Amino acid sequence: MGLVELDESDKSLVEKTRLHLKRHGSKISGVSAGLRTSKGTEFFGLCIDLETATVSTCAEYSAIGTMVSSGERKVKTIVAITSKGKNGYAILPPCGKCRDFIRAFGDPYVILQVGKSIGESKKVKLSELIPFPWNEAP
Repeated sequence: MGLVELDESDKSLVEKTRLHLKRHGSKISGVSAGLRTSKGTEFFGLCIDLETATVSTCAEYSAIGTMVSSGERKVKTIVAITSKGKNGYAILPPCGKCRDFIRAFGDPYVILQVGKSIGESKKVKLSELIPFPWNEAP
């Protein structure tokens, strides 16, 4: 897997996504996703996890929905963050459903936490996390 160091814009996206969760997260929204498009625009979204619903909406879906509603279609970089203990945060890898969904909007970098703290992060191309999409033969 070709892990790449984060640049300053990646670190900024991580921090903005963390702040988005801190400001807007709640009992029903414990994950925030942030993405940067190929045009450099940033979008954010929250998971929606209702006890009364049979399915929840991942934060990546929410962020991408906002991006598409704004007229953009190509994700360059994406990250998802959850709270972890008192004042702690962790970067989450996208679930399988999200990996397949994100693929419809390019082959972006996905920011991953590779150590115990959010500061120990790298990025990797989505195609390295899911090399064989369901609609293509190997």
